[in-house]
Amino acid sequence: MKTIFPAIAVLFLSMTASAHNGEDPAAEVVKKRSYVLQYQKEYPAATSQEERIRNIKKQVSTLQSTILLLRNSLVKENRSVRSDLSKYDLDYLVAIKNSLKDMQKLLKQLEAAVDS
Repeated sequence: MKTIFPAIAVLFLSMTASAHNGEDPAAEVVKKRSYVLQYQKEYPAATSQEERIRNIKKQVSTLQSTILLLRNSLVKENRSVRSDLSKYDLDYLVAIKNSLKDMQKLLKQLEAAVDS
C-alpha cells in the first residue's frame, strides 16, 4: 500500500504522455472521457486491491493525457478557450471542468481503496 501514493505522484508529475497527433482534439477529448467513464464503471466490480489500483492508474493516466491534450491544443490555437472561436468546436473550459470532475471521482475511489 505504501507504493500507491508514490506511483500516483509519478503519474501526475510525469510529462511523458504521448503528444497530440494532429487529429481533431474535440473527438480525442470525447474518446478519452469515454475511457475514464468506462474505468469508473468497472471500478466497483474490482474484486482485489490490485485490480482497484490498476483501474485507478488507468484513470489517472487517461486524465493526465486529456489535460495535456487540452493544454497543447490551447497553445496551438492561441486564440480563445471558447468554442465559438475554436476551429475545432471545442469548449476547452468545459472539457477541463469535466476532466476535473472525473479526477474528483477518482480521488474518492482512491480513498476507498486505501481505506479497505
